[in-house]
Amino acid sequence: MKILILAFLSICGLRAAEPANAPAEAHAGRLLEAPGVKAEFLIKPDRRVVLTFLDAAGKSVARGERIVVVKVDGKDLALEAKPEGFVSKYSIPTKEPVPIVIMVLATADSKPANFRLTLNTAICLACKRYEFACTCDH
Repeated sequence: MKILILAFLSICGLRAAEPANAPAEAHAGRLLEAPGVKAEFLIKPDRRVVLTFLDAAGKSVARGERIVVVKVDGKDLALEAKPEGFVSKYSIPTKEPVPIVIMVLATADSKPANFRLTLNTAICLACKRYEFACTCDH
């Protein structure tokens, strides 16, 4: 009986020593970085695009005078300005893979920072993020 109790207590002790599950990642989008631009490109479950501007620490910042153009499969995506960035007015098509081009201008007369990616919302087996935002080197 003592052995059974000791075994039970040791199992409970091991269970208590297990690390807690890692918290869900706050930002699971694609990080876009260029001189003067740091932003996160994310596709929400309803397939709307969200572009949020970030500071050096990765926290949301005001979009300021920035202008953004997003083209999905060669067609302009209508965007609605928000305080921290932009949100698409409509869902993007379900057809995949498709090319996406994102142009970010600091002001109307500045040179754009261009970003290209291929939309693929499959989940990467290694990093558990969407393939378009994958952080692995594969």
